[in-house]
Amino acid sequence: MEHQASKIAVHHLLSTPANRSQRRLVYVIGAFVCLLALLTAPIARVKLTELPAYQPAIFSSVICFELITAYVLYSQFRINRSPSVLALAAGYLYSGGMTAMYLLTFPGIFSTTGLFHAGLQTAPWLYLIWHFGLPTAIIAYVWFESRYKGMQLSQARARSSSAVVLTVVILLIAVCTVITTKFHDSVPILLKDGHLTPLFVNKIGVPIIIYSVIALVLFFRLTRGNTVTTAWLCIALLASMLDVTIILCGGGRFSIGWYVAKWNTFICANAVLSGIIYEFTKMYMSLTVLYRKVADSEIRYKDLLGESQLAEREIAKRNEIIARMLESSQEAIVMCDTEGKVVFANRRFEQLFERPLLNGQMLADYCHRLKASHGTLAELIDRYFNAKLAPFRERVSLVTSIEKTRYFECYVSPLTDDVDGELHGHLFGFHDRTDEVRIMYYDELTGLPNRRYLGERLIEALDRAKNNIANFSVFFMDLDGFKKVNDTYGHEMGDRLLQEVAGILQLCVRSSGVCARWAGDEFIVLLDDVQNSAQLEALGEQIIHVIEQLDEVDGVKLQVTASIGIAIYPNDGSEGKTLLMHADQAMYEAKMKGKNNCCFYSAVTQVQ
Repeated sequence: MEHQASKIAVHHLLSTPANRSQRRLVYVIGAFVCLLALLTAPIARVKLTELPAYQPAIFSSVICFELITAYVLYSQFRINRSPSVLALAAGYLYSGGMTAMYLLTFPGIFSTTGLFHAGLQTAPWLYLIWHFGLPTAIIAYVWFESRYKGMQLSQARARSSSAVVLTVVILLIAVCTVITTKFHDSVPILLKDGHLTPLFVNKIGVPIIIYSVIALVLFFRLTRGNTVTTAWLCIALLASMLDVTIILCGGGRFSIGWYVAKWNTFICANAVLSGIIYEFTKMYMSLTVLYRKVADSEIRYKDLLGESQLAEREIAKRNEIIARMLESSQEAIVMCDTEGKVVFANRRFEQLFERPLLNGQMLADYCHRLKASHGTLAELIDRYFNAKLAPFRERVSLVTSIEKTRYFECYVSPLTDDVDGELHGHLFGFHDRTDEVRIMYYDELTGLPNRRYLGERLIEALDRAKNNIANFSVFFMDLDGFKKVNDTYGHEMGDRLLQEVAGILQLCVRSSGVCARWAGDEFIVLLDDVQNSAQLEALGEQIIHVIEQLDEVDGVKLQVTASIGIAIYPNDGSEGKTLLMHADQAMYEAKMKGKNNCCFYSAVTQVQ
């Protein structure tokens, strides 16, 4: 038979019932999304400054979330072979692909008019065509569930259906992209001078909203949001509908409505994946409970051996489901017991950190190479498992085998029973934030941390010092003779000189502090755990001496020196801005004394 109604209930994510607290959370999120739209509507047309990095930052995550969701839903289809689940997977695959095409063809991101020879009308058309996808997938799900509820395709038909659906979705994305790029001058105008035309608003935008409302009503009538996944699908569809609604209210690009609508897109992409990750956690807790029951049964009830073997097979099946779902994640995910021993780790760990994480291994031992803001991640994990630190979210870094630094966001979540609050273990996640961190926190020319990074580290240092953990100091360094190098040899040589000086600073300071480029030829050094002024003076003189020895760059003879001002917490200031200002004043005093030396702010006040 090609297909038949399944007589066996197959467990999958769309059949996992939602409890009262889960549904309450969904209602709260839905209410929040609606309230945000209502608050935005009156001011939606207010124009804001164009932020070129805004859409890439949002939509890179959206594309990942939607493709991951599509893959997970397809994994569920492989389990239960239900055509309705395949329709949802196709919808998210279509949405992820169209999002990517929209981002690639949006003017000003990758090229002036967008890639693939796109025009000004390409992105608006792709946006509208994209937003037909999710409600269409939802209506297809409703239709299949209404007419063929419980139908299970044969394995052969499931494979062929998957191939057909994948081909159709890819062709649909390709055709839409080709038409809107190659014939962008021939398609009707949706956007003129940055404002939406009546065609966009009345003839396409409003019908999409109505279409989405119909899909939402039909889907809710069918499912009532009784399972975790269907409840979050309602939120995803609601956010998609409000996305279009707020865009129409905004009336054009770079308005408040336009910016807020992108967050609705983010919520739409993230909603179902959040529910799936939550189910991963719930299934893991169920798994630990089952293991405990099996162990107790073997000890106390030898006559129930048959039942215990059946339970073990069920555990293996659930474990396989969890493993397959977690393996599809772009994050490195590890589950530990209450003592910190690894119970499960997906293969993403080896891909990100260049070596496997084995079951039974202590997670802290594995993470000793990962650097945190202060110390190592291993130290944070030890403190966490010793109940000296609450669940945390920390940015960490790793120097890879090819001497490249990568940055990750590490978070931990305890796994507790909803009923009795018993702790079953801990879930750790690692998300690769390398590209984001390099853009936000590092100077492109020198590779040193920038002002933003230094500001955050200065706040952390103040907090630590105020808690009597450690004092710190600030060096403000300016190059003597840098302008002459620029004027004589050009700005390219000036840039190379700054790079050489940055390397000297890192070599001298090493792990005792943070070196940052402040502006132009000005650098800041933030030193932790200051012991005495003699230690600071020795480091300052070392930096000055090494820079003075730098007499050639790329074969060009030149001569520069450095003047350094030093301010110490708390004697020279109890706030970050004050310390920087006083270090700057001390640096100018050093220049007044003949340059090529360092000066403490305390010496400046004595002179005054």
